[in-house]
Amino acid sequence: MASTLRFDVYVAPGIPFPSPEGLPHFVTPVWSPMAITLLSGNKEAVLVDALLTTAQANDLADWVESSTANKVLTTIYITHGHGDHFFGLKRLLERFPNVKAVATAKVIEHMRYELEPVNFQPIWTSRFGERIDVDGDILSRIESLGDHDNTILLEGHKLIAVDAGESDTWNTTYLHVPSLNLVVAGDCVYNDVHQFLGETNTQQGRGSWISIVKAIAHLKPCTIIAGHKRPGAVDGFNNLAATIKYIEDFGDLVEKTASREQLFEEMMKAYPNRVNPYALWLSCQGAFKS
Repeated sequence: MASTLRFDVYVAPGIPFPSPEGLPHFVTPVWSPMAITLLSGNKEAVLVDALLTTAQANDLADWVESSTANKVLTTIYITHGHGDHFFGLKRLLERFPNVKAVATAKVIEHMRYELEPVNFQPIWTSRFGERIDVDGDILSRIESLGDHDNTILLEGHKLIAVDAGESDTWNTTYLHVPSLNLVVAGDCVYNDVHQFLGETNTQQGRGSWISIVKAIAHLKPCTIIAGHKRPGAVDGFNNLAATIKYIEDFGDLVEKTASREQLFEEMMKAYPNRVNPYALWLSCQGAFKS
């Protein structure tokens, strides 16, 4: 009897942290909610991404155990090198010691960059301190998918990792699951959460991101799971057009505004109900770097 795949989605709530120096009083420092996807067959399962803090990873591990029942978690796939997608991996591998962690070679390169002290301290330690438990040793536990054509097999079904390029950061990927007509998009797609354009702060970068979203649309998936999503939001095709429009609106307003404060104000007028304006503030800072 052929294996049938299913998917389940876990959304970790946003994480508050101490206000950084210089943050305006009208912006609340919160890390965006994150969506984690569990793909499973009759007996085995694959998890996509690993969250940020140890506490998050513990809660995620509890959810995986309750969701898989008699199935075995075999693999954890990391979509890209931002720390909020892989710092929880150490704890998950402690909870599931027989699991294999995998990523594309380009994503591992980005992880290595993210863990360098010059990047790790100001971005991650300054916000989350001891809530994070990760170091460079984690890279020795992650296998490159390059020897397997960037493909994971789950009970005979192909999960295809696509090296996409620059979306909200460099060396991003998404995971295409043809048998489910599904794309697990990582941060290539957002779902009703303010998008992070702090690193994608040029017209060329924004164009690259839009091209990635159009490539996902070309696959004609029925379901697209965004890396950051409003809890309870539908994982529909509509999120592709919404992600592109947000990028285009941001780019247009960069040209029409004179400061990060003005850009933030105009984007908030256009998107008053999206989750986590702090991510938008970071994007505005990136657009008006001195």
